[in-house]
Amino acid sequence: MKSLGIKVALIDDSPIIRNCMQDIISLWGYVVVLEAVNGKDLFRKLTKANAPDICITDINMPEMNGYETIAVLKEKWPEIKIIAFSIANNKKDEERALAAGAHAFVSKLSSITVLQKVLQSMKQPAKSGYK
Repeated sequence: MKSLGIKVALIDDSPIIRNCMQDIISLWGYVVVLEAVNGKDLFRKLTKANAPDICITDINMPEMNGYETIAVLKEKWPEIKIIAFSIANNKKDEERALAAGAHAFVSKLSSITVLQKVLQSMKQPAKSGYK
């Protein structure tokens, strides 16, 4: 598939999940520009030059969980769209992620087409910058 020019960061402590996600979303035309094992790792790697348009972040990660990661992204990089992507499939976790600043919540238990539809709804590239 032709590249959409939309840059994505994947934040998940599971290398298997990150590798599978990279393969899948690359097939959909997105470009994975950054991978991290948790929020701390993300913020060590994130620069204006490699800032993604969209971050897909797990919730349950060591050192800096997804809720903390979302809140810092929202504060420091407000133009980046954030998808919370978690094995949790309950309203409480979804509400907490959205309250932290996520634009969407997708359960890892849902069909992969749910993630595809959420990504499609966020196709506008971000204006890179750091607040």
